Amino acid sequence: MNHAEEAIRLITGDRNESYGTPDQDFSGIAAMWTGLLNTRLTSPITAEDVPLMMCALKLRRQAHKPKDDNLIDAHGYLLCLQWMTTGKRPVAGNQTQKPAHNED
Repeated sequence: MNHAEEAIRLITGDRNESYGTPDQDFSGIAAMWTGLLNTRLTSPITAEDVPLMMCALKLRRQAHKPKDDNLIDAHGYLLCLQWMTTGKRPVAGNQTQKPAHNED
């Protein structure tokens, strides 16, 4: 399994079940970060900012000490951003795509 496939498995499986869909999870994170940084910001952090900043964190860690976890997570954050902006849940290989907001 390559890094992108592993990232899809994680974001559509365990992490999605634990934290909700990316738009739900990242909206909550964005609100918390905005609250924590409110005296320093000129505008609120958005849900779309969260995966970009988390990807930057993983890239920084990769630059310091390379390991697969950093690359898999960076892929995952970018896939989450794509999921959020397109509404299309990522799928690996020949899986059937599920609706973005049907996460019962």
